[in-house]
Amino acid sequence: MFVFQADVALNELRHHAPEIIQPLEAQGISAYPDIPKKSIDYALMEKTHRACVLPVTFGWDDLGDWAAIERLRKSDSLNVELANHVGLDTKGALFYATNDDELIVTIGLEDTVIVRDGKVTLIVKKDRTQEIKSVLKSLQNHPEYRDLL
Repeated sequence: MFVFQADVALNELRHHAPEIIQPLEAQGISAYPDIPKKSIDYALMEKTHRACVLPVTFGWDDLGDWAAIERLRKSDSLNVELANHVGLDTKGALFYATNDDELIVTIGLEDTVIVRDGKVTLIVKKDRTQEIKSVLKSLQNHPEYRDLL
């Protein structure tokens, strides 16, 4: 977990990752699709001399994939529903939607993640969610889909 003052992090990014921060400062969020996709670990934390490590005692989970959301939100129900969902014979599924006025309807699904965000719907078997990154890289090569990423 990283905790830092915003001005310190921005100055360090200017020094260690100008290819990321310069387009963002010049163009704002519209530059996001074109900047290199690097984690904060690689872009900054492995390079800075202004970091320190402190031991802590608190619960933590890496929210880097949909399995983490399921671990945190799992209950006694058959599915994790962070969306409006009506299903028949659907179990072990995770549903997420950004818009409250949309409905996801399923029949006969098992161990599936369904994500509805804007104009994009993702449907993936739980054991293949790590492949989402590959699909996103592929989509970057299609200019017609850039505004959807």
